[in-house]
Amino acid sequence: MEEERLRIVREVAERHRVLLDPEAVERLVSSEEEPEALERADEIDLPVLTGELVSGELDPEFLEGIDGSVYEVLERGEGEGGESEESTEVVVEHRSETPPAAEVDAEVEIVQEAQRVDAEGNVEGFVQHFRDRLEKLKPKVRRLFDGEWVDSLRELAARAREEAGVYCFAGLVTNVRESERAQVLILEDGTGEVRVVVPKSKAPRAFEKVKREVAPGVVLGVKAFVKVQRGTTAFVGDRYGEILLPGEGARKTRKARIEDDVRVVFIGDVHVGSKRFREDLFKRFIEWLNDPSDPVAGKVKYVMITGDIVDGIGIYPGQREELEILDIDRQYERFARYLEEFPDWVEVVIIPGNHDAIRQALPQPSLRSSDPAQPLTELDGVHLPSNPALVRLHGELEVLMFHGQSLDDIILSRPDAEHDPNGVRTAAEACLRARHLVPMYGESVPIAPLPEDYLVINRLPHVFAVGHTHIRALHHWRGCDVISTATFQEQTDFQRKVGIEPTVGRVIVYDPTHGGRDPGRRMTVINLKEA
Repeated sequence: MEEERLRIVREVAERHRVLLDPEAVERLVSSEEEPEALERADEIDLPVLTGELVSGELDPEFLEGIDGSVYEVLERGEGEGGESEESTEVVVEHRSETPPAAEVDAEVEIVQEAQRVDAEGNVEGFVQHFRDRLEKLKPKVRRLFDGEWVDSLRELAARAREEAGVYCFAGLVTNVRESERAQVLILEDGTGEVRVVVPKSKAPRAFEKVKREVAPGVVLGVKAFVKVQRGTTAFVGDRYGEILLPGEGARKTRKARIEDDVRVVFIGDVHVGSKRFREDLFKRFIEWLNDPSDPVAGKVKYVMITGDIVDGIGIYPGQREELEILDIDRQYERFARYLEEFPDWVEVVIIPGNHDAIRQALPQPSLRSSDPAQPLTELDGVHLPSNPALVRLHGELEVLMFHGQSLDDIILSRPDAEHDPNGVRTAAEACLRARHLVPMYGESVPIAPLPEDYLVINRLPHVFAVGHTHIRALHHWRGCDVISTATFQEQTDFQRKVGIEPTVGRVIVYDPTHGGRDPGRRMTVINLKEA
């Protein structure tokens, strides 16, 4: 029976060049004679045949002008998660005009990515990993203090044993304990540990800050009264003490100076293979990119994709029922065909996400090492760094790309934050303040214990681009433009249950030539649903 359906679909497509929806296919299978709508298809140039048309319940002339593609049914097959053997085409009308972006040379430099991705996974590996994190971030907190600085916690204990007093020091938070009266932190640095007590009565500001922003894995700078009493203990008061994160006080004063009038597009979470993937909107995006007459699209030189280009296989229980393409290789092949239709003058940068066919632990290796993603490596103008990656565009603009797996944990940890644009902005800012992409160790995001911590934000980029939440959000923090990309996947059952409303079909366009004080003028949003 399935072979009969496909035979009819192909025959109608070839003879009349029209689309058949699943109900129309079923009615043609049971029909003994050709319906009037099919006989008149060439006459009135119909792009689609529905079940109502085949049965005569609807006049064909009412459907003139409806958009459709004969390939949609061929790729969908049985229409219930199955797949046909026919390949899918993305048909884009290429214009003859030359857009401004085509006259400009592209420059894409992967400044930093995870070079080494294999980890032993033992205790010593984690010790080296956290030691590297501390050594990278300690200098950043040291510059924030003007008091007497102590380089190590061993030295702090020795100093306080001789003379109790106010000292400044840094360490990695390994434990946080809260009571009604105080926050108690344990900081370590490989030479020793110190207990930091933040009383609610004497340090209400610091108490709330710790409650809101401090978790195991965070590197902190502390100014406190220190004494040795059953171990080294530091007491923080608002009058004589302070707790600072590595990113506090940082400001990106150097603006990207790009003279060429180019634009950078940010998208993410395409989720090819999902039944809820909005292929129509993604094709509309490709058509928009190929339109040199559009005043914005004609200037697009770079497209940055923040991960989850496919929906993957076996990512969560019950996913199979929500997939249209059940084979991971075909998901990537489909996405590669979309990329082939991108304009020749556009460079594309893609990092992996948690739905991609790559390991889940951060940092995630480049998709170059993923067997199913190999079709992407064969395309010109496509760059595949790791997740995360620092990318320099056009010789000046530094973009830190991160899929954003840790944003969920940050949002859930804060009673005043939700999965909405404000919550996403809060979570992204928390990463910048901590100068780390996973500031909460031990939650849902696995970390590979590599000798070097590639999740440290060594320097503030011009743009911090994240995905994962499916929520479009724009923000500006201390000279850094924060972009959270939208999605091409409609709301999933899980998102519906937890009340997450995804932002679907929005494209964020960034103008790196605008160096004015108003960051809002550098970022505009294209709504493909209204295009």
